[in-house]
Amino acid sequence: MKKGKEKTKNKRTNWKRTFNNNGYMLGLIIKACPGVLILYLISAVLGAVNSFLLNTYLYQYALNALQEGEALKNILITLGCMFGYSVLYMLFRSISSCYFELKYPKVEAYIQNLLQKKASEVDLACFESSAFYDTYVKATSEATSRAYTVMNNILDVIWITINVVAVGTLIITIDPIFIVLAFLPLLCTLLVGKKRNRIRYDYNMRNKEVARQRDYVRRTFYLRDFSKEMRLTEMWKVMYKRMHSSISEMKDIVDKYGYKIMFFRYLFDFAFDVVVYSGSIILAAYKTMVAKNILIGDCFVVIHSISNIASSVNYMGDVFFKLDENSLYVDNLRAFLEYEVRIAEDENAPTVSSFEKLELKNMTFEYEGQKTPALSNINLTVNVGEKIAIVGHNGAGKTTLIKLLQRLYDPSEGEILLNGENIKNYRLSSYRNLFGTVFQDYRLFATTVAENVMLRGDITDEDRAVVKDALERAGIYRKVETLSNGVDSNVTREFDNKGAMFSGGEAQKISIARIFARKQEIVIMDEPTSALDPIAEQEMYRNMFEACEGKTVIFVSHRLSSATMADRVYMFENGKIIEQGTHSELLSMNGKYADMWHKQADIYADVEEVTV
Repeated sequence: MKKGKEKTKNKRTNWKRTFNNNGYMLGLIIKACPGVLILYLISAVLGAVNSFLLNTYLYQYALNALQEGEALKNILITLGCMFGYSVLYMLFRSISSCYFELKYPKVEAYIQNLLQKKASEVDLACFESSAFYDTYVKATSEATSRAYTVMNNILDVIWITINVVAVGTLIITIDPIFIVLAFLPLLCTLLVGKKRNRIRYDYNMRNKEVARQRDYVRRTFYLRDFSKEMRLTEMWKVMYKRMHSSISEMKDIVDKYGYKIMFFRYLFDFAFDVVVYSGSIILAAYKTMVAKNILIGDCFVVIHSISNIASSVNYMGDVFFKLDENSLYVDNLRAFLEYEVRIAEDENAPTVSSFEKLELKNMTFEYEGQKTPALSNINLTVNVGEKIAIVGHNGAGKTTLIKLLQRLYDPSEGEILLNGENIKNYRLSSYRNLFGTVFQDYRLFATTVAENVMLRGDITDEDRAVVKDALERAGIYRKVETLSNGVDSNVTREFDNKGAMFSGGEAQKISIARIFARKQEIVIMDEPTSALDPIAEQEMYRNMFEACEGKTVIFVSHRLSSATMADRVYMFENGKIIEQGTHSELLSMNGKYADMWHKQADIYADVEEVTV
């Protein structure tokens, strides 16, 4: 008995969640543009009345009136009123459709803005979680179209309710037995519709997951980023094999769900076409021609409308389960939009007035799901105006340190202090605005060169002068100057066939120009010259240190020539600081830094005496 009560409670909870989720989506539409929903609601009510008048009542009234000898004038006046209503309805529908076409992009923009704003706020760790990323993809892939679907489903409920009540009342006045036939498909829907929709949902979700793998493989064959490796190595075979694996997995999904979906489709078709439609024709013909207890108009209405009402009732069941299906999709959307950001903006928190000192005290950090810390017991101090070098082999934890300094992550243990105060106590945007950063895995956007350098829009003539100077310092302006629109030329050919294409070294120089153009107090460079040769690297560092005169600079490198310019060097290995000091002090220690330096001596022989 207890188990039965729990099962009933779960069903109620599911339906409550279903209506709550669909209401949530309607709420987004109302917030974006209330007129869209209001006009659609009015249109649904007027449309249902119009459908009843023209598709059902008109035939019964006309045929019965003629059979019973009603005056032709009265018949024509009544029919004229019906047609007049229909004309006015069609005019209203046309106006509301035009309004919808004009305003629905506003709804799309509102929902996409919500998603994009949230995507810019969620923790970086979220995008490193495959489960969260899958939720994000599912949420964004059809967020706007799902809003449209929810609205249509709700309007279908209104339209069907009015139509069924009106036609059902008419049929009951003729003979209640026909209503029993009309509601048989609904019984079928209620019994197995939810299971059918769950199977459809599982089928679609499994397909989306496999499609993401398939689409990735497709991209590797046509994107420029993969073009060289795909042509010069046998990676195309690996991708080709993975494509076949994805297609094979899709086939397995069809094998698993296809026959079940086919069975349910046959079941519903049988209930509707054989039981309802054929049964109503036989019964109505008998009552008209044999029993002679209904009029010809009534017979016509029954034959014409019984399938209509059965279809509507059956579709009503479908709509309710579509609402349940919508809810499953909206769950993904809400899981993303309602994700509680761990590192969030607090507008009531104090802003950073100035920078004096940055301290890392006993800081340890572990990536989620990993047992070995990426950084362990780090103690490090950066004073205003200092040039700090972070060196070590790949995988030593250097880039992770940079992300923690900018509060893209929070330490697992220990703390980071700014001017003696934990950085968690400052307003996030104010703290991050201290930093101007060039990451090792920098990206250029498919926008103009100027927007890529300033990392914002609304570029003014004054900004263009700043961009030109920054590009000159980065050693890339000569190339940009040759472009058709100069700094206003588009980067990449994603949306512009004449877009500028840059080599790896050239693209890196554009990313470095961001440092020269922006005015942050702390400059962070994470392997900023990895695509440059040693000579170009030294020239770039000279330019950067000249441009950053008086600023605090933290730069990461596994090439040690740049470390000669630093006030202090920290050498990392396996997530720990193993040596620290000036370049000269570390050489005299004859430890791992010195060993690494001497191994690179042939590259840096010409620059060993370089100073800041």
